[in-house]
Amino acid sequence: MKKKIIFGILAFIIGIGISLFSYSFFREQIQNIFLWSTSNRIRFTGKNFYLFGSNFYYLSIGISFLVLTLENLNQRLTGVFKNGIICLLTFGISLIGISAIYANIKVIECTACDDGIRSLNWNGINYGLIIGTSAIISIIPSLIKTIRTKKASVQQCV
Repeated sequence: MKKKIIFGILAFIIGIGISLFSYSFFREQIQNIFLWSTSNRIRFTGKNFYLFGSNFYYLSIGISFLVLTLENLNQRLTGVFKNGIICLLTFGISLIGISAIYANIKVIECTACDDGIRSLNWNGINYGLIIGTSAIISIIPSLIKTIRTKKASVQQCV
């Protein structure tokens, strides 16, 4: 039990550390997805300046890393790789999907755009919400597996 608590706290801290260093990378990728998914019908304006992401972003990445670590604590190496790959693929797919939908909504809601090109401020995108939601979606398979394991162990005790 102490082992799980210590690993859980360390995983959460490492997840928040990873989120601190990866925020600018994800911002750039979301901007690229916005351009790609709308066939360059979005033009970014203003200064690309930011200090920190949202609290939701940091907490969701930390919690996602925590759940993934606790799920893989007693797994073999192949199981850890399998769960990690599933988590990363789910994260990437949901990040692309959410960003593409959000970008196309931004273009659709613009009624007075020049030649159908939407001018959008660099900070007009809620990056933290997009990344955080993708992180939460990516741990759903691990959560389902954890719930099934707990339910099976409770049924064996009865």
